[in-house]
Amino acid sequence: MPTDTGPTYDPPVDTTPLTLSALTPRPIHEIAAAARAVQANVFSLKTAWCKRLGHDTSAHDIRTPSPGAVHAARDMLIDWRVLKDYSAEEIALRLRQVWGEFSALCWMFPFVDPQHPIDFDQLPENQSLRCCADVQTKLHEIQTGLWRMKHEQRLRFDPTAKTDPAFQRDHEIALSTRLNVFGQSISQCSDEDLLCCACEYAGMLAALRWVSDNRWKWEAPGIMELG
Repeated sequence: MPTDTGPTYDPPVDTTPLTLSALTPRPIHEIAAAARAVQANVFSLKTAWCKRLGHDTSAHDIRTPSPGAVHAARDMLIDWRVLKDYSAEEIALRLRQVWGEFSALCWMFPFVDPQHPIDFDQLPENQSLRCCADVQTKLHEIQTGLWRMKHEQRLRFDPTAKTDPAFQRDHEIALSTRLNVFGQSISQCSDEDLLCCACEYAGMLAALRWVSDNRWKWEAPGIMELG
């Protein structure tokens, strides 16, 4: 999960999470069931990617093990027939998105490491969950980071960006926003790392929106988009 995005600021788009009177967070058992299903997706995607490229799964930077059988939230599982039709690039990007989802779900349970997660089928009796205020703070952090990456992508790939007055106004704010992408400054990272990191942030955004408001369906249209 992101922890260092530099100084706070008022972003040019409204990335502040909505505070709605009817908002109802999901209960702990529902979040745990989702975490187990998404953990299975992470493992399946990592295995498929390594198999497609002939890599050893133990050498992958994502070390999350299989959770075993998934009995609840099975509608969240990626259909093996869909996975089979993915290209290598689609697998790689989907893996980063789903890794973001899983990291966010693990973050909901204090001190749980997504690389070495707990058994979400057997939660300890005293297992706690992040409070709503913590989730809203994290949502704002993630949306701010995702906005910064989308701005950087437009800077790199849209030739009209530098002649757009609105983009130039936003650019001053973007330059003052410190953000690391896989250990490198966003201005120095590769195009591939920028895209993969944006996918992770989109996955985190989707998972935390789903957690904090039970009106969202899992991976519903628009759930990964900025406001």
